[in-house]
Amino acid sequence: MTTTDAPENEGSAGTADREQREPTLYRATSSAAHRLQNAVLGGDAYAQSGARATLSLLRRAVAQEPGEDPLVWNTVAQDVLGELSEQDLGRGDAPSDAEWAAFVAVTLFASHQQSQRAPMHVAGVSLGAAVARLRKATDGGSIKHRLDAVMVASTPRALRYHLRSLVSLLGAHRIPLDYGRLAEDLRRLRHPQRRRGVVLRWGRDYAAGLARPHENAPGDA
Repeated sequence: MTTTDAPENEGSAGTADREQREPTLYRATSSAAHRLQNAVLGGDAYAQSGARATLSLLRRAVAQEPGEDPLVWNTVAQDVLGELSEQDLGRGDAPSDAEWAAFVAVTLFASHQQSQRAPMHVAGVSLGAAVARLRKATDGGSIKHRLDAVMVASTPRALRYHLRSLVSLLGAHRIPLDYGRLAEDLRRLRHPQRRRGVVLRWGRDYAAGLARPHENAPGDA
């Protein structure tokens, strides 16, 4: 099942409806990102403090494997994995593809949201579209090579390394990403027969993003 496209700046009601239609991996990852960013950006000091602590915990695992830090894994299990369907949950000593994808996506989101004053999880913004915005924001020819490196990464470790580099640049330019969609794409990349579809969509979204008029990042005047 593939995720469906939606406007990049839809309202909260539209986002909620979208999440109900999406597969559980999308819904689980997206709702966790929404809860954290809404809390950290909201006006409740207690909620902000708790969200900042959770994001800090998740950030420190951005280069780790699931389960390497028990505290982080417990946080992901509570905030994300509890919304996965039973078939998406692992059965043995290794994480399932869905668990791995959720873990990678939510720790990358925690890194992306750090010190931001606007939401860095926005529904409908694929990795290809986000990198196109980054390319136009920086006018740097090397940006496409960074997306290429993600698309051709031959191991999960290499994939995460190149994703961390891109997310760091996206954060520096306040460009958001749909982390539910990223989680779904990461799971598909684990399967050779589905990998090609992800790469094709990222490439199309990148090309389409370059063709659009310049868009301000969230929070720009």
